[in-house]
Amino acid sequence: MPRKRAIVKVVDYAFIRKLIWVYFLLLILEGALRKWFLPSLSQGLLIVRDPIAIWIYYLAYAHGIFPLNNKYLQRLFQWTVVSIVLSFLINQAHPYAIAYGARTNLLHIPLIFIMGRVLKWKDVINFGKAFLWLALPMTWVVAEQFQADRTDILNVAAGGTGHQLMTSGDKVRASGSFSFVSGIVFYYCFTVAFIIHGFLHKNTFPKWLLYLGTGATFLAMVTAGSRAVIAESLQVVACFGFLAYFRPQEFGKIAATVFGFSAIVFLLYTQLDLFKEGIGFLSLRFEEAANVEGTPTEAYFKRYWDIISAPYYYAQFTDFWGNGLGTATRAGAMLSGQFGFAEISWSRPVLENGFLIGILFVLWRIWITKDLLKICINCIKRDHYLPIFLFGAAGPVILFSPLGQPTNLGFAAFGSGLCLAAALAKKPA
Repeated sequence: MPRKRAIVKVVDYAFIRKLIWVYFLLLILEGALRKWFLPSLSQGLLIVRDPIAIWIYYLAYAHGIFPLNNKYLQRLFQWTVVSIVLSFLINQAHPYAIAYGARTNLLHIPLIFIMGRVLKWKDVINFGKAFLWLALPMTWVVAEQFQADRTDILNVAAGGTGHQLMTSGDKVRASGSFSFVSGIVFYYCFTVAFIIHGFLHKNTFPKWLLYLGTGATFLAMVTAGSRAVIAESLQVVACFGFLAYFRPQEFGKIAATVFGFSAIVFLLYTQLDLFKEGIGFLSLRFEEAANVEGTPTEAYFKRYWDIISAPYYYAQFTDFWGNGLGTATRAGAMLSGQFGFAEISWSRPVLENGFLIGILFVLWRIWITKDLLKICINCIKRDHYLPIFLFGAAGPVILFSPLGQPTNLGFAAFGSGLCLAAALAKKPA
């Protein structure tokens, strides 16, 4: 009797992948909509990606790939439910603030694991090409904002009124197509990760795109008016340290990357007056900041120390059970008509839930970041290096960034998902 052949069902997640692209484009363009095209809808556009995320989850559930049993999501859900109950019963916080806080905690994080499941290697590389392509118009906007007056329409704040934060030399901190400068900080970090991969693996991207994207990224760094763009990008470059430790024989490849970077910087400096002007203002920014915060190294570590010590510092200013979920985000405070604290990422859960419950959310961020790093280190041991550089961009966002701000939350979810997908996808031989 002939054996029955096993039927293997191959599911194509093409439409889910298309929706992930929509999510990515809305992440890039949300600020442009809020500042220039639909300023009257600025508040509503804070959640413009939420319907896309929900649609992705519905399709993932229908295909049986929604991460219902994921340990990270289960713990986050349990602690958020406890926070919601306490916020209603004890804090009697405004329902709108609670809803926004729950949305911030839960809605976008599952995207990380769905992206890790449905994206293929070629999808990850295509996103890299998109980062490099979009770096060209993004840098043009950044450079125009750098040269424009603060009252220029290019430098308008979200909602179509006011202007962006100022920096040295009476210049604005350019925000590109994002609502705030944090958007371009994260954007160029991921661009740097793909640039490094492109130099290490010569045929990944067209050479002209790699060189233009690299030049655009360096130009944006000196004209953005923000030290964070430099500091966060250096964190990505610092991931070469993992290669030096786990694959010292491969560390020699850094020479070609350094030479390529140096050649592009030299060309920009000698041929572009705007690049020279940007370096001048960036130097002024570092000098002025040094008078207040100390050297760049001291300021860098102080910034992270402020985040790490924030739960203990702010615990003395709040009740044992906190003030209620969502109340320590700007949007949640606005929705509830209450005073909102200036959100420092690790202070938020303590201010909202008290130290006992709030510290669980901080530990969750450490937990998921640590495990993502372990996955990326295992990739290094298999001669697969892109994930660790993407971790250099995504890890600090999900670990330290204030997730109550929609752009930060978007990059935490999308960036970590891209990193996980790069680690799990089958790389062509």
